[in-house]
Amino acid sequence: MPLLVLGLNHDSAPLELRERAAFAPTELSEALAGARQVDGLSEVVVLSTCNRTEIITSGGHTAEALTQWLAGRTALDAATLQAHGYLLEDGAAVRHVFRVAAGLDSMVLGEPQILGQVKQAFADAETAGTVGPTLSRLFQKANEAAKRARSETDIGRNPVSFAFAGVRLAEQIFEDVTEQTALLIGAGEMIELFAAHLKARGLRRLLFCNRTAARAESLAHRHAGASVPFSELDAYLPDADLLISCTGSPTPIVSRESMKQAIKRRRRRPVCALDIAVPRDIDPAASSLDDVYLYAVDDLQAIIDRNQQARRDAAEQAEELVQRHVDQFMHWLQTRDAGVVVGQLRRQMTQVGDEVTATALAQIERGEDPAVVLPRLVRALGQRWLHAPSLAIRQAPLEDQPALQAAVKRLFDLDDNA
Repeated sequence: MPLLVLGLNHDSAPLELRERAAFAPTELSEALAGARQVDGLSEVVVLSTCNRTEIITSGGHTAEALTQWLAGRTALDAATLQAHGYLLEDGAAVRHVFRVAAGLDSMVLGEPQILGQVKQAFADAETAGTVGPTLSRLFQKANEAAKRARSETDIGRNPVSFAFAGVRLAEQIFEDVTEQTALLIGAGEMIELFAAHLKARGLRRLLFCNRTAARAESLAHRHAGASVPFSELDAYLPDADLLISCTGSPTPIVSRESMKQAIKRRRRRPVCALDIAVPRDIDPAASSLDDVYLYAVDDLQAIIDRNQQARRDAAEQAEELVQRHVDQFMHWLQTRDAGVVVGQLRRQMTQVGDEVTATALAQIERGEDPAVVLPRLVRALGQRWLHAPSLAIRQAPLEDQPALQAAVKRLFDLDDNA
């Protein structure tokens, strides 16, 4: 039963195309049901994130049919999908799913969110009733491979974003960073990323400050924090265990003197100050103050650069680990198919045995000597069982004869000297 992955991601398609191919959460159930209508398709999972849309399937369907279905479901035609997407089959498809789950195919190498998204995609498909034994096993093993990659290598241990790096620095200063108060100055994308990360980490209190009060209030509402007036920034500095600033101000908005007074009011409790702005928002001279740990954008970038290299080194180990899991899954898939063939063979043999036995019993009931009937039954069984393989060997092309005869000898344990 072939496995197929049809998709596009941050490497193959620009954001505009990824947006047009994405499935909203409210569309997934209908999309999964629709995919099941593709002729021959048995199982399907849809993984749709900001960086990728992938249709993972199992069944007897064709790649062309799957492409046409996806083109019909999205705002992309088949030609665009073929030009900016990818189609992977069987072993390559399995390896891709495992690498995605492990964060080896992410825009940010080793990022942890993708595993949760992969698990959610499977859960959605399971709820919709579109997965069976093949994809269930595939996603189970992908989850195992991803967890081992993260626990046995350093693929996800080193921060590679400003938010991750900044919080890691704060963790070196505070015994429990979640018990601290963060004051975020600005309202741009970087502040938004920091706020989301800090909120996810369970930080005790978030304060937002911006020249435009409405933008600070909006951030506070989205991240369950509080806004403070920009005009009263100095008054709130003593509250900040973690101070993060990223504005467009041409001059510093936090002076050395302001930080000195804040530290005094904090009774020398330390402050971790992250200045992500260019030009800088916090007077560099504040770094000379005791208990002020000030880091500028270059400091964080240096950490990120080192950690990116560490992740690339760890990725080589993770790739090897993932490949071992891929090999194990493919072995299961192939032996499972072999089990189907063996089952068919046994059923055919049983049917032949029942037919020949019924004939022999009828002959005995008519008074024939069992000593004559039983040897005839054995010969009949052998002739019936061997007819199809004997015919196949004789009719096989000459170029196929050596391999076919070797297979027969191996299957029936025949002695070459016999």
